[in-house]
Amino acid sequence: MVRTSVQHAVLAGAVALGLGAALSVDAQAFPEKPVTIIVPFGAGGGTDITTRTLAGPMAEALGTEIVVKNTAGAGGTIGAAETARARPDGYTVGMMPVGPMTTQPHLRRLPYGPDSFDYICLAYSAPSSLVVRKDSPFNSLKDMIDYAKANPGKLNYGIQAVGSIPHVAGLGVKEASGADFQFIPFKGSAPTFKAMLDGTVDMFVAHISFLTKNADQVKSIAMLMDERVATAEDLPTAKDQGFDLNFPIWGGIVAPKGIPAEAKEKLEAACEAGMKSDAFGERMSQLRMPVTYMSGSDFEAFVRSEFARNEGLLAKAGLKKN
Repeated sequence: MVRTSVQHAVLAGAVALGLGAALSVDAQAFPEKPVTIIVPFGAGGGTDITTRTLAGPMAEALGTEIVVKNTAGAGGTIGAAETARARPDGYTVGMMPVGPMTTQPHLRRLPYGPDSFDYICLAYSAPSSLVVRKDSPFNSLKDMIDYAKANPGKLNYGIQAVGSIPHVAGLGVKEASGADFQFIPFKGSAPTFKAMLDGTVDMFVAHISFLTKNADQVKSIAMLMDERVATAEDLPTAKDQGFDLNFPIWGGIVAPKGIPAEAKEKLEAACEAGMKSDAFGERMSQLRMPVTYMSGSDFEAFVRSEFARNEGLLAKAGLKKN
């Protein structure tokens, strides 16, 4: 009887050791299959292009295929919600832009918020610019502000959607300067641009690649950034002109809350390697976008700061609903 008990104990110990080793191998085996990155906008847009550009070198660093899945709709919130409710195993992540992460949750009740995610990396941060027509009398932010103060409500500021980052940036300009202008909403960048060219609106905020593409028709009166960027050193920032306005158009990779530490570490390392690759750097240079890697912990702190700042601006404008 004693011998049998000892045998059982030894056997149980061996099984436990074997199981522990197997679990250890499984924990370190990530990734064992392709990783999906959800993009909350349609194919062909800036977020999609950046994601697909990063996916190649990131997949090489990770050692597995990366599949890009477009889940568009509701200002990016459908894709963000899909990411938040995905299984937290590291195999589904999302490339989440600034809007779905820091403005949309204040405009309506959504099934996610900053606490719904683990943060992998900031993947891009595109400079934004306050643009006017090429023939506009405004050549600086001060020119526009002086006119707006002397002629309250006469200037029209085009926005791609209520609560969009261009809209929030405009709220920031108003608050920082005391300028008085009207917001005119449109459905997307193309109709906003058309309205500016035909004189319906006087200005709007655009991505730096838009400015480059349409340099014969528009000009920048202020880059809404803390510092001049290497890809646009000739363009003065709002800060150069005495206004602390920083509204980059950014996006980063997040995962559902609670992914394994090993998966998070490997995803973060792969993102960093991908962003430092020649292929990614060359494509960003073509788009006049700086490479702006930020670690998971720094990215989370940044998102929470942006979330709070944008909440305050939307609340003061009477737009905060949640």
